[in-house]
Amino acid sequence: MANGYWGSRLPIGNFLCSRFIVTALRWRLFTCRVKNAVRRFIHPGRECVQNDQRTRETLECWFREGYDKLNIGGGSKNLEGFVNLDFVFFPAVKRQVVANILDLSFVPESSVSHLHSNHVLEHLTPEELANHLHECHRVLKPEGMLTARCPNALGAAYAFWFGAVIEQERDEFVAGGFPADEDFGNPKDNWIERDLYGLMHWLYGDVGNVRNQHLNRITPSMLAGSLQQAGFTIVKMTRPEAINIAVVARKAQRC
Repeated sequence: MANGYWGSRLPIGNFLCSRFIVTALRWRLFTCRVKNAVRRFIHPGRECVQNDQRTRETLECWFREGYDKLNIGGGSKNLEGFVNLDFVFFPAVKRQVVANILDLSFVPESSVSHLHSNHVLEHLTPEELANHLHECHRVLKPEGMLTARCPNALGAAYAFWFGAVIEQERDEFVAGGFPADEDFGNPKDNWIERDLYGLMHWLYGDVGNVRNQHLNRITPSMLAGSLQQAGFTIVKMTRPEAINIAVVARKAQRC
C-alpha cells in the first residue's frame, strides 16, 4: 500500500486502523440515535412558522420601544438589549419575534444597529449562508455591527490531534462589540481531543437528529471571504486554530 494511507506500506495496519475507526463511529452513531429518539419522545418537535404581517408588526413594536438589536436563532437566551428571532416561542425570553430566520425580508432596510448569532451559521447551506449575509448587510444601519460565533471545521481537525484551542481575548472582543453576556471560550470544549464522535459532532452536528445537523463546514478563511463578499469589514476574528470562530464585523458602504 502506498505511503500516505493508514499503516503506510503495511496493508494489515491500514485494515485494522480503518476497521477500528469505523466500528467506533458506528457505536457512537447508534448510541446517539437512541439518545435523540428518547429526546424526541419526551419533547416532540414543533412546526416552524412562516413570516406574515403579524411577524413584521411584532418586530416594529420592539423597534418603537428602542430595541433595534437582533439575536438571530437566539433560542432561550436573554442577551441584554437584544430581541430574539427564532422559529419557536420560548416562554422565558423577554423580547422575541417568532419568525422563519431564513427569510429576513420582513425586516426593513437599514433598521438594525446590531445583528448577532451563536451556533447558527453552520446550520445554513452555503447558498443560504451567502444569502443570509447579504440580507444582514441590507437590514443593518450604516456602520451597523454583525457579531457571530460558530464551530470551526479547521479548529475541530486541529483539536482532534493536538487539543482544543479555546477562544481567547474575550475582553478585546467585548470591547469591539461582541455581546458581553454571550457564550465565549468554554474550557469544556477540550473534550474533542482524540474523540472521533467529538470530531464528527463538531463537523456535522448532533448525529441522528435531523433538526440539529450542520449543513456547512465553516473555516475562518471561508467565513472571512463570505463576509467581505457580502459587504462587511472584519474588525476582529479568533485565531485559525480556535475550536469556535468568533467574529466582529461592520457594515461597509457599497460603492
